[in-house]
Amino acid sequence: MKKTIVALSLLSANGAMAADLPNFLDQSDIDNAQFKCLGEPIKYSKADQKYVDTLWDETLSYLKAYAIALTNGENSHCLNSDEAMIDSTLGGQKMCIMDRRDMKLMVKNIYQVINNADKAKQCFGAREEVNWIYNPGGELTQNSPVAQHFKRTTFGEFFKTKVTNKEVKKLGKIFTENFYKMVTGGEVKMPSAFPYDISANALPNLWAAAGWFPMYAEESKRNDKNFDNIRGGYAYAEIFGHWGLLRIDEINGEKVGAEVGMTVQSVNTLYPYHNHAISEIYYNMRVPACTNQFKSFAVRADSPLVKTVKQDTTMRRVQFDAAKHNGHTMWLAGSYDQDPLMYFHQNTIHAFDIDGSCEAKPEERAIVSVWARSNAHDKRNDYGTTLLCESAQNPGTPANKDEVIQCDLTHLKW
Repeated sequence: MKKTIVALSLLSANGAMAADLPNFLDQSDIDNAQFKCLGEPIKYSKADQKYVDTLWDETLSYLKAYAIALTNGENSHCLNSDEAMIDSTLGGQKMCIMDRRDMKLMVKNIYQVINNADKAKQCFGAREEVNWIYNPGGELTQNSPVAQHFKRTTFGEFFKTKVTNKEVKKLGKIFTENFYKMVTGGEVKMPSAFPYDISANALPNLWAAAGWFPMYAEESKRNDKNFDNIRGGYAYAEIFGHWGLLRIDEINGEKVGAEVGMTVQSVNTLYPYHNHAISEIYYNMRVPACTNQFKSFAVRADSPLVKTVKQDTTMRRVQFDAAKHNGHTMWLAGSYDQDPLMYFHQNTIHAFDIDGSCEAKPEERAIVSVWARSNAHDKRNDYGTTLLCESAQNPGTPANKDEVIQCDLTHLKW
């Protein structure tokens, strides 16, 4: 209750969000920051503006808590920084996440927004006109006046009309019917680095009205390397970023690379081995139903375990033997209170294995995460693209945990 009260107290007026700065930020970079939006500012009617304001206040609360968590060193061995797992192999590796320049820039951008909220708000909108992001529907919408006001196609309609694979359609229906239970309740809990709750329990309008994308559900060549249960049981929403509600191109003349939002992945699923040339982080927000329920795999592109088999001017094809006799030790468990933060450098190969066998009602449960990418403005690399790995023995099909996997990594441009 105390955390909820703190969160609500931050939602009063836009100007009230201004925050004390971490000592690695320069006050002169924050004060009177200048914003260049992606697209033209949207003019809302008085009736619409009421709901936009509610969504904006919850967005500011979300972003502020996120910045505070990333710079919170109270429960780590870091100074002014949370600690993140970066590689699960070879016994596991961690780092102080704020040692990364891209993380410092993302946190700076968030403080520039919350300390200049009135100016940043011109780049904010409900995005109801975007036809490829969706409303989960059900109880989440019923509990959100904002989601009810700004109409979107619902998950139910999406899986019924835009998905052709019968198995994915069936799994998507189950995902849709249980989405509210997946993202709310006592099983969803914030890591201790957060100053207050920013889950759907505390910010119901933001989670309902952000605009969700079931990114693997529709047919695509990429999905030849995917599993049906992920295709029908995964979605993400973007709050701050090029495709989100708050769309900022530049602050003080510098490009903004932050994409900040949330992800939901059903239990009893393996998010396949994949990679992208954009750095990415996750904060786990789930209480596990059993030990080692949420396992993550990550191996960096320069690991001695990764072997190059082919390369050209744009791509480096690599293989990794996940079938080694000790392969299970290369997956590390995490939860809201056990190593909740993960940071994946560019081209890190990673995957998520979510066990549902210990859940009383697995169809109602998922792993819920606060998610971000930090340098997504760099369009020379694979901006916005997730590359799925494949079975080395059977290319073009998804790789399982007990075989040699093959991945195409992007040649990064600097």
